[in-house]
Amino acid sequence: MSSGSNILFDETTVFRSLGKGELTFKEAFDEILNYIKADKNSSYKISVGTDSQVSGKTYFVTCIHVHRVGKGAIGFLHKSVLQRPIRNLREKIYMETCITLQLAYLFDEERIGMIYDALGKKGITFEFHIDIGRKGETKVLINEMVGMVKGLNFVPKIKPDSFCASCFANRYTKAI
Repeated sequence: MSSGSNILFDETTVFRSLGKGELTFKEAFDEILNYIKADKNSSYKISVGTDSQVSGKTYFVTCIHVHRVGKGAIGFLHKSVLQRPIRNLREKIYMETCITLQLAYLFDEERIGMIYDALGKKGITFEFHIDIGRKGETKVLINEMVGMVKGLNFVPKIKPDSFCASCFANRYTKAI
């Protein structure tokens, strides 16, 4: 959802599931919970991340990726548009990270508690994928971005381990 120069997430934000079509965040969360409940003997990684592409506007794709380790995954995508191009790399990475933070905050204590109740704390990892890495221009932003994320219940990941932002979201910034 875009509002002027802001991109906002709430429970009614619509995500696209590759298998289920359009779902609100609340419906996507229900799908995640059902996916976990269907196989309580597996371990899971829930990752969130955002990537962007710039042309005359800036397009963001934000993803939720739920990996049943060794047994497949489900994913949800949301595309947002900012009506202006973001040419400054620092601003672009900050926007991607802040958008992902908004999504991460929707996984509040109650929802994380529901996941723990379904699976137990040992079988789940929450990851926050940032589209930056030790190579290239984004390396100067690592401390800032990782510092922003560390206060959440998510583990910050950067390239090459930030596949939710750098691969999954990146693939769909041009496709949806």
